[in-house]
Amino acid sequence: MTMSEESPTTTTDQREDWVDVTVTALPHLHLVRLTSTDGNVQEYLSPEADDLAAAAEHTAGSAQWCAKYRQLLVPGALAATGRQPFFKLQPSSLPLSA
Repeated sequence: MTMSEESPTTTTDQREDWVDVTVTALPHLHLVRLTSTDGNVQEYLSPEADDLAAAAEHTAGSAQWCAKYRQLLVPGALAATGRQPFFKLQPSSLPLSA
């Protein structure tokens, strides 16, 4: 088989996928909790937790998460807070809350 006959190798980084999550924000702690559809819970920090809490309330917690870019998309953010629907989250060094 020559180089031109080889099939191209494609890889997909699943971290780049946008997955459905339920978001809960605790603004006084700057903490954001994401719960995936399989029940996996992850916690992140955000200085925009107040806006994120308002946006999440507007969408009943529905959001989408991209692990690769650590971006949370809350489609109702513009209507609820007047800001863009994307929020950058940072990993939390705090243990998961009960």
